[in-house]
Amino acid sequence: MASQKTLLLLVVLVSAAFAARQASDVRRGKGQGKPKQNQRVGGWTSVDQNDETVQQLAQFAAGQICSNYVVDAVEKAEKQVVAGMNHRMDILVSKAWKCKVEVFEQTWTNTKRLTSFACKSVP
Repeated sequence: MASQKTLLLLVVLVSAAFAARQASDVRRGKGQGKPKQNQRVGGWTSVDQNDETVQQLAQFAAGQICSNYVVDAVEKAEKQVVAGMNHRMDILVSKAWKCKVEVFEQTWTNTKRLTSFACKSVP
């Protein structure tokens, strides 16, 4: 019985040491957790405007602002990892409005929410 406890304790200690090393490497910018150049952990990251998810979220945001709005183009898109994902986009809507929108999405709870928007008429 004592040898099983000793073995279990050894496994726990080795696992903890490995986890501590991985965390240390991430903090120093080594290993899998290394951020890309000019990217802050938890910061905003550029996303392809033509990405299907971006297009769907842009249309969702436009529909939340006004049910008649149609997205003509996504001019800029960014995402931020939080307890889910924040999406920030500059969109051209119904050929009359340029809107800056933010959408929060949490897929595992089926949450999708327009968190902010500001629209200006296009001259």
